Amino acid sequence: MRGLILAPYQNTQGSRGENDPNNTTIFVGGLDPSVTDDILKTVFGQYGELVHVKLPVGKRCGFVQFAKRTCAEQALSVLNGTQLGGQSIRQSWGRSSFKQTESGTTRRHSYLARK
Repeated sequence: MRGLILAPYQNTQGSRGENDPNNTTIFVGGLDPSVTDDILKTVFGQYGELVHVKLPVGKRCGFVQFAKRTCAEQALSVLNGTQLGGQSIRQSWGRSSFKQTESGTTRRHSYLARK
């Protein structure tokens, strides 16, 4: 096919999280089944205080939430593509785990695993 231009894949979910200055959650994909939440806490905890780590049952992914955005940014830039449990992990911005309601209060959202 002539004239076809291939553009890099863009993950729109990740870009929403990337543009949200309050989002401190990283999606971690491509996890080896042997990786536990304690391993994620140890690896990601080197970059700052963690609020929450979740590994959905039966999925090869996880979510790591930092207390500070700058810590999440650093972990995302340094760890993306590194080896963890024998697998190369991929990372992107997750969805923020808190959403502001119309009344101005916040409520916790459950983490949603990506397909």
